[in-house]
Amino acid sequence: MFDLRHAGLLILAVAAGFWLWRTLGLRDRALALVRQHCRQADVQLLDESIYLNGLRVKRSGWLRLTLARRYGFEFTVTGERRYPGYVELHGARLHHIELAPHPFPGGEGENPRDIPGQRLH
Repeated sequence: MFDLRHAGLLILAVAAGFWLWRTLGLRDRALALVRQHCRQADVQLLDESIYLNGLRVKRSGWLRLTLARRYGFEFTVTGERRYPGYVELHGARLHHIELAPHPFPGGEGENPRDIPGQRLH
């Protein structure tokens, strides 16, 4: 027999399923943003994966609350060493992506002292 208790459990299960589906969609969005950022920064995303690092309620705009998700990942420049990075989404919006300090690929010749005619102040 279907009663009010069963209806409440059904609503709760549907809400949990929707939240999980939405969370996986946002994770895929964050992964795509990280891939694009790593390509632009000329670094390699390791393991082609990200992981949920933090979840909190943030204020976005005037009195509007949103869920902020922080995903961590690792990248490499030369393949020898791993560096951490993270991406933060506020709701579905990208807040920022940060890469740990790392050497830049092809860093030779980028020192201003090596460039002819470049003055140092």
